[in-house]
Amino acid sequence: MKEKERIRMLLHPERYTDEQLDQMLDEPPIPVPDVEDEWQQLKARRHHRRHHHPILRWAATIVTVAALSGITYAAIYHIMKASEVKEQTQTTASKEAVSQEAESQEVTLGVAPAVERNDSARQDRQFNNVELQQIMRQLSSDYGVKVVYKNDATRRLRFYLKWEAADSLQDILNHINHFEKVHLTLSGETITIE
Repeated sequence: MKEKERIRMLLHPERYTDEQLDQMLDEPPIPVPDVEDEWQQLKARRHHRRHHHPILRWAATIVTVAALSGITYAAIYHIMKASEVKEQTQTTASKEAVSQEAESQEVTLGVAPAVERNDSARQDRQFNNVELQQIMRQLSSDYGVKVVYKNDATRRLRFYLKWEAADSLQDILNHINHFEKVHLTLSGETITIE
């Protein structure tokens, strides 16, 4: 009889017949292992494993040094890349500041007074993921208008935009106004961007 079955019989004798219970009692007992003998076998196995530990320790040391070297290299590489990106950002920011200053001087000096300049100078234009300030520079050049930004952040918004040479300035502004992020208004020869 299996050990699990014996335990069930001891816990719930009411579920079994007297014959089944007698049969369980008649079976020979399960031998109890010799604790001292088992202890000696365990010690021998542990002693055998200890001889392999120096090799494993060396291997673990080599793996740890390699991992730390990789982590150190990655950290140094990340710091160097971050400083390069920071320098590029600062360079780009200074170039944009110079560009914005030049643009503001251009706007304050004014660009050709006529809102609808010579149509023959205009061309079809297409902008793919271009900042609004670049689009407005071209619009200012083509139509001879000044551009005023109420919010400096709108300068860097990117758009996909296309207009044809025959489109009027108001048509182009209406097209840009379909985007929710900006609102352009034309007053005389000045476009105000909010």
